[in-house]
Amino acid sequence: MRKLFCSVAILSTLIGTPACTRTEAPQSEGSSPGSERTFQASEVAIGDPAYQSLLLRGFYESQDGWRWTAKKFALSVAPPRGTGHIYLSLDFGLPAQLASQSPTLTARVNGVKVGEHTYTSGGRYQPSFEVPEQAFGKQPAEVEFELDKSVMDTERQREHGINAVGVSMYRMDQSGFDREAEITRARNGYQYLLKKRALLIQPDKQQELMKLFHDVPVWKHMFFHNVPIEKNPLDLWMMQQIIYEVQPELIVETGTWRGGSALYWAHTLRDTGLANSRVVTVDIQDIHEGASANPLWKQYVTFYKGSSTDADIVAKIAALAKGKKVLVALDSDHSMTHVLAELKAYSPFVGHGSYLVVEDTHMDGVPTAPDFGPGPFAAVNKFLEDGGRTDFEQDLTREAYIMTFNPGGWLKRK
Repeated sequence: MRKLFCSVAILSTLIGTPACTRTEAPQSEGSSPGSERTFQASEVAIGDPAYQSLLLRGFYESQDGWRWTAKKFALSVAPPRGTGHIYLSLDFGLPAQLASQSPTLTARVNGVKVGEHTYTSGGRYQPSFEVPEQAFGKQPAEVEFELDKSVMDTERQREHGINAVGVSMYRMDQSGFDREAEITRARNGYQYLLKKRALLIQPDKQQELMKLFHDVPVWKHMFFHNVPIEKNPLDLWMMQQIIYEVQPELIVETGTWRGGSALYWAHTLRDTGLANSRVVTVDIQDIHEGASANPLWKQYVTFYKGSSTDADIVAKIAALAKGKKVLVALDSDHSMTHVLAELKAYSPFVGHGSYLVVEDTHMDGVPTAPDFGPGPFAAVNKFLEDGGRTDFEQDLTREAYIMTFNPGGWLKRK
């Protein structure tokens, strides 16, 4: 499971934060005001040291792929090339202590306000804001977020805002696109799937179980070979069955995070007797040190650092996939536009009888993330409607355990 940036866990900071006393202005480690920044990016993984120079102010030290922020924080983001409206997206965790104050988060691009949201409960969020063209008088843009409230870390004597994971700008062709309509269609589509499953459990009970399982959350306390793996364990079990049936020669994964799932795929390949099969995994962050030290990783896994939709990376994977039986799992940036781009890029690699698995469709389907969307479920809808249904079908037999994080996302090549 991921949010916007392939795979960063918000851990226990979502449950609570230290008590409050006084503030202290943060400095981004390794950066200095006014320093030259030749490096530019439209996707910024905030906890990754490689993006340190793009953090302008208001960020604290990296914490396993994310950073605490102050009430006001800013970074440099380059708008992507191309046509279509530009959107700004923030991936973050809201601590319970701050959520109890119902904070409002305001977003600005080069000083132009592009939107705001008020939050009343802790958790993971990925709000998106449309950015007007007049906001791009300066490029790369200075993107600033401001909270009207904060909490205090008494141990470090500084104010804390949110757990910032990543920021991105992306373009979307607005022709025929209605954000609210896509969210509604995704949620209606999920309800339809609940009925179509034809299980003995009534749809409302299925949804209740799904929400409970997600909120516990079992999936945040999972490890494989002592490497964190943010997956639904029931989905992992189903994936090993698919790997056994399909016998893939290459598994393509977008969204590496700590590397737990890539290690799991490698383990399954080995134990299935597929000694010559391999795993290729992609992420904009390189935080899988623990996994890459495992002999299984060294034998089976190839890692590419960068965006899963980058043309060069897609071309490299296409070369590896040529002539092979390929299984694809998409679990990186969960915005509709990104997942749709991944579907278009990677679906040609999947052959007859194999699978293209779109993960975390529960986020804008169930929904387990009420403020999120349109996301993976909406992307699947769009992909199938735009011709994908000719080659792929939603295999509901892969939802037999009910509490899948990928409802409607198990796409089987006909």
